[in-house]
Amino acid sequence: MTLETLKIPLYWKELVEEVHRSKGVVMVLGASDTGKTTLAYFLSRELCKKGNKVSMISADMGQCAFGPPATLGMALLESVPRSLRDIPVHTMYFIGATSPVGHLLQTVVGVKKLVEKAFKEGMEFVVVDTTGFVQGGAAWELKFQKIELTDTRHIVALQRDQELEDILRPQEHRAGRRVYRLKVLEEARARSYEQRRDYRRERFAEYFREITHQTLSMRSVRLVNPVNIPLETRAVETFQRLLVGLNDDDNLCLALGVIEKMDIKSGKLSILTPLRDLKDVKMVRFGSIRIEEDWSDTRTKPR
Repeated sequence: MTLETLKIPLYWKELVEEVHRSKGVVMVLGASDTGKTTLAYFLSRELCKKGNKVSMISADMGQCAFGPPATLGMALLESVPRSLRDIPVHTMYFIGATSPVGHLLQTVVGVKKLVEKAFKEGMEFVVVDTTGFVQGGAAWELKFQKIELTDTRHIVALQRDQELEDILRPQEHRAGRRVYRLKVLEEARARSYEQRRDYRRERFAEYFREITHQTLSMRSVRLVNPVNIPLETRAVETFQRLLVGLNDDDNLCLALGVIEKMDIKSGKLSILTPLRDLKDVKMVRFGSIRIEEDWSDTRTKPR
């Protein structure tokens, strides 16, 4: 479902007028395959058309709207975009996984930091496109804390039945917040696991299309090792093809990398990355997935 092929419903247009009255964070919620990204892009574009300074955040690390998978991405709409694909990512936050499950803290912190960054850049509206993870206590807590930490002004819910009510009810009638309940469009279609996997592979392949072979001294950067791979191991295959975030001193992601070789004895880290100048890389954060030679991703455990 894309805006180019979609007949925009009247209630989407009315939503733009309602949101436009009060600047701040707009968070779009919904289960998988409910049209969240399409609606988030529509809101961002229409608010931009009205002369507002608008940022859009893709907080779905598995089915990202822009930027590579395994990251959260923030874009600044400096002009009205022609399509979603035309929006370049401005700032990334590395999650290192394609699902928020098991990475709730990183996801919340990442969204918070990107929202703050957008407002520091002078944005008036920040539209956040979220994951389809909405069922269960962990999902409830994730969405609740995102809303709290970003001081969300507008909560837009796409639901087929009542699946979001546990998330929405605590937000009703809170000062400075408004909840909008919208029905899912008939045009929204479910995607299979294979389609989602293929989408990630295509995005990784596109991102790493112009890669360089780089070498980092592990003594010149800080290694962030959340998956607890024992660094003293000498087994080359332990680190081969592991996805890493090449982060700056603010822990924002400058680029992704794929480890070719990690030599503890020499202190050298060989990586594939599109980033050509590594002078601003201060942290290397290990992810929890490997990127295979065909650019598909697989979950990993220490070997």
